[in-house]
This record gives sequence, structure tokens and C-alpha cells, in this order.
Amino acid sequence: MTTHLPSKPGAVSRLCAVAAALLLVVGGSSAALAQPKQGGVLRVAERFEPVGFDTLAKKKASVYTQVALSFTHNRLFKYSPAGDVVPDLAASVSRPNATTYVVTLRKGVRFHAKPPVNGREFTSEDVKFTFERLAGSPEERLFPTLKRVTTPDRYTVQFELSAPFSAFVSNLAATTMFIYAKDAGKPTADGGRDYTSPETVIGTGPFMLKEYREKQRIVYERNPAYFESGRPYLDGVETYFIPDPSVQLAALRTGKVDIITATGSQGLPHALAAEVRSIPGARLLRQSSFQSSENVIGRLDQKPWSDLRVRQAVSMAIDRPALMKALFPEGANLISGPIPLTSRFFVAPDKLGATAAGYRHDPAAARKLLAEAGYPNGFKTKLYTTVGYGSDYLSRTELLKDMLSKIGIDASIVPQEYPVWISKTYKGDYDGMVHIPSWTLGDEDEWLATYTPGDTRNQIHINEPGVTNLVRAIREAPSDQARAKGIEEFVQMFHANLWRVFLPAPAILTVTSQRVKGYEVSLRGYSWPAVLVNVSVE
Repeated sequence: MTTHLPSKPGAVSRLCAVAAALLLVVGGSSAALAQPKQGGVLRVAERFEPVGFDTLAKKKASVYTQVALSFTHNRLFKYSPAGDVVPDLAASVSRPNATTYVVTLRKGVRFHAKPPVNGREFTSEDVKFTFERLAGSPEERLFPTLKRVTTPDRYTVQFELSAPFSAFVSNLAATTMFIYAKDAGKPTADGGRDYTSPETVIGTGPFMLKEYREKQRIVYERNPAYFESGRPYLDGVETYFIPDPSVQLAALRTGKVDIITATGSQGLPHALAAEVRSIPGARLLRQSSFQSSENVIGRLDQKPWSDLRVRQAVSMAIDRPALMKALFPEGANLISGPIPLTSRFFVAPDKLGATAAGYRHDPAAARKLLAEAGYPNGFKTKLYTTVGYGSDYLSRTELLKDMLSKIGIDASIVPQEYPVWISKTYKGDYDGMVHIPSWTLGDEDEWLATYTPGDTRNQIHINEPGVTNLVRAIREAPSDQARAKGIEEFVQMFHANLWRVFLPAPAILTVTSQRVKGYEVSLRGYSWPAVLVNVSVE
């Protein structure tokens, strides 16, 4: 495979994340600004339940596990609703040299008053223990140069790196980096601790796990000793697992739930937005998020995906404007990738110059490219997808198959159960092409890392020294300016090579009932429950 380098970096679109986060509120914003009232229970509709309660286990943590722990646990840093990195359990951070970070912790923070932890104080030893658990877990990728964690005193943690890493503090805010109490976990045969079961869910967060009924609901109760004085306002939260969005909406209409979340890549399907508007007092929150859009991939170490002309042909076969009009009437963008459209480093297709042609719908040009690549009659391939993201996702796979057929690519859809999908295809074990879901990650570094050998999301099997070296240079950048320049170079390089073919990025829809006051949509990560400390219900 040959990597094509851009002749010179283009102008990078600078999007304001705060403005992009919330595009429309239907039903009026005055309710969201009402004076908070103590008490009451918030009822939430979620599509799926967590797969265990451990984000640092040997297997990749489910997004729904990350959501569940966002109620009960804290991180050293977190993302504000606008996407800024702000302190959580940390009080401050300093950087005495290029490879050392010193985090000063909040004092007086206590774990939940549940056995066996029994409300003891959170200290630096809990942070050290948590980072010791990183070794061998998929989240080890977040800190590639971490060498040592030491605890000079009860409220200080020192992180020593083997090389500079520009995303270090941002990655402390990742929605997998919750701080665990060692004494909450169950001992394992290898001397470690297991946090899979509900009884181990003991954190420092605003809510405590009260009840978990598989395939039914999770019940949380207010943590009276939470370190943010007076918060949360809610007495509790009940999360109900309702896979069908239509059933979720019916539950909201009848008052059985108060919020339909946007944990999934799209939130509420756009086709149901009109029904929301018919519900008295309901609010439809439409946002862009810090996530990439769905995409089509193949293996760069195998034909035909190793040929840039094939990748360009696949991209030109996709009628993005038609998809946006048919599927996303509440709004969408042409693509979101290789880093999210809400990133200041995102480049819109109309700013790409000559490489913008790769995003134009042009079946005739696509067929010509296939012929030049040695496929004058097209080719047959498998197109992997999963039932794990619901029927809407499978419908989009069918649309992709149809569009590919227009340029001679005969794609045979291979639907997989979610466990098989996650353990094989999502890890890069496939032949042919794959319909990949959107990603909600943290810092831009997480997206860049997926284009390096060994990363858990390198499903395209890219192994280009030029790309690897560029990502390393971005990570070790001595200044924000140098880092920005490197990311801009990477984005231009990606569009010149089209390693992934990105699809339209829909506006993401959250729905709240008229009972809900003070709810804000979150730009980054799967930690939307963190905003519930400011929410009240009537």
C-alpha cells in the first residue's frame, strides 16, 4: 500500500464546540433554567444494560458499562457539557517537566457508605491501585508512555512518563478511567480484583447503586455524602432497559420515563421526532457530538481495499445527500472523520481542495476507478454488520449494499450477533468489508492512535511508518502549536488516502419530559449522567 502525502496542508475549519453541541431545543429553554428543587426520582430509558461493572477488565468495556459507572464513580478529570477538561477528583495538576505530572487530589472525598468500604476517605493509594489495573486492559492504550505512578502523600499522585504525551491530562478524563476502591473488588486467583458484579459498585459518585435487575432496570439512590455540597438534587434515578425506541417514546408519553438518552450514536431515530413534538411539554434536544460517523472499511493488507482507487470508488458510490435526506430529516453533516466534526481540527469536505472529489457521488467515475484498479466488472465481497445496534443499523447496511451494487460491487451482507462482532470483526478479524459504527471517544489522540499498529481499534490493519511516526510526533509535541500542526497534517494525509470511507453524521436526539429541569446535553463521552447533579424534577 502506498500512502499519498498532501502537497501542502489546507485550511482547517475551526468549529466552536460549545455552539456545535446544542443546535436546537424544541419546547422552550426557560424550563431548563428553572430553580432546582430538591427531591424526586428521574426515570431514564436506555436501550441496553451494562455488561458487567468494570471498565478496566481484560475485555473492552461496553459503552453501557461506562454509562452505569458515570452515576456512581468519578475520574481525576472529566469533560464539562461543553467538552472542556475540568477537575473531578483532582483539585489541580502541575507539570514540573516534560515527562512528569503531579496531581493534587480533593480532600475529604469519601467512598459510598456501603460494606466493605464503609465510607472511608478516598486517597492517592486508590489512584495508584486503579492505574496498576491498567496493565493488560484495553485502556492501557490511553497512556502509552506511562512508566511509574507514585504517591508522595495521601493527597498527591505523581505520574512519570518515558516520553512526553500531549494528551495525558485529557485522557485522564476518558469515560473508562473511573477510580476504584481496592477493597470493593472481589479477589481473583491471580491476585487481582474483579469488579464485574453489582455489589462491587462502590465509588465516590453522586449516586449509589441500590438495585440491579438484569434485562429490567437499575435503581440509583442519592449519595448524601457527595463532595459537591447540596448536590445531587434528585433523590434517585431509575434506568429502564427498553431496546425499542418506539416503546421508549410511548413510555415517555404515558409518564413512565422522563428522558430518552442519546447513549447510542444517533439517540432517538429521526423518524420519531415528529411524534415527540406532539407530546405536551416534551423537549427535543438536537446536538452534534464529539464522535466520528459510521464508516465502511476493509483491510489495507489485503486486496481490494489496499488499492486507493477501490476506496475512492466505494466513497463515490455513496450518495450522502440522499442518505441525509432520507434518514436524517432532523439534520446531518456530510461526514465526521477522521476526527469529529466538533473538533477544531476537523476539515469539512468542501475545504479539501482536490481530494474533495472523493466525497462526491459519482457512480460513473467510481466504475472507471474500479476498472483502472483491475476490476472492470466489479467484484464480489462480504459486508459484515451486526444485529447488536438494532434494526435501524441493519437497514443502513442494506442501503450501503444497494449503493455499492450500482458500481458493480456485489456485497453479501453477513449479520453477526454482538458477541461475535466484538470478539472478531470489530478487532479486525474479517475478510472483505465492514460497516463500522460511530465512535464516541475522548481526546483527538484516541482517533489518531487507531491508525497505528497494535491499537485495539486498528481494524483496517494499517502499518505505515510515516503515519506511525507522525502520530508519535503529535503525542510528543513540545507545544500546543506543534501538536496542532501535526494533527492538521494527519487530517490532510487521511483524506488523501481514504483509509476509511465515512458516512453522513446525523444530529443526535435526546428527549426529555416536562418534569425535567436543568438537563444539558454533553459533547463528549459516555458520561452524560455526570450532568444529573444539576437536574431536578417537578
